Amino acid sequence: MTNNQTKKLTFGGLMVALVFVTTFSIKIPVPFTQGYIHAGDSMIFIAAILLGWKYGAIAGGVGSALADALGGYANWVIPTIIIKTIMGALVGWIAKDARERDNTTKIMLSVTMAFIWFGLTTILRNIIARSITENSLHLIGEVDGITTIEELLLLSQKVQSQLLWAAILIPLIIIGLSVYLRRIDKRLFSVDQLLGMLIAGLWMVTGYYVAAGFMYGSFIVPIFSIPWNIVQFVIGLVIAYFVILALTKTPLMDYLKEL
Repeated sequence: MTNNQTKKLTFGGLMVALVFVTTFSIKIPVPFTQGYIHAGDSMIFIAAILLGWKYGAIAGGVGSALADALGGYANWVIPTIIIKTIMGALVGWIAKDARERDNTTKIMLSVTMAFIWFGLTTILRNIIARSITENSLHLIGEVDGITTIEELLLLSQKVQSQLLWAAILIPLIIIGLSVYLRRIDKRLFSVDQLLGMLIAGLWMVTGYYVAAGFMYGSFIVPIFSIPWNIVQFVIGLVIAYFVILALTKTPLMDYLKEL
């Protein structure tokens, strides 16, 4: 093993620890579900962008699974390993591969992702509305904290509203950041990295929804956790953006490039 490989493994181990700490120690319980949101996604994004897709995958899978295992969510360890490993790999792979694409292709990919995002959230809103109407009596008691049809309907409307705002605002944020980055030094942070984090976030939200559907025996109840998972990865994206933006102004970035 070369000296550079040893150094990179050291950084990789550090990122596993940071993913674990930010997932395990910063928990915000999600209403009406048994889950929680955390800041661990930001460290997964940072690991993948700074060290590459392999280290992003390891940091995401191992760090997140350890946090679940030691934090009282042992039943989520296997789904988390799969979802977070792929999440970390996606960020690093897309960010690296996208550097070789021309600007026209990047713009087309960004617009395509925005349409996909808007389409998925619109479909989810329709599913929620139809599912609540058809299964309102059955859902009472299944959703934590809901005891009446009126409370269920209010929750449904709230989730639909949150998904609508997410469908509109997240693409606008990505586009806004893209425009901003083109006006300043592109080397500080690239739209490719933002695209990678967005796609990885979409994967994470979808992966946990499907996993929860199988675990709960219902694909309706987990819908109420989707807006919170969206909030989680968006917060992670913002944190990662500012951390990497700050790191680009330090000697660390030049040091990592030499590994």
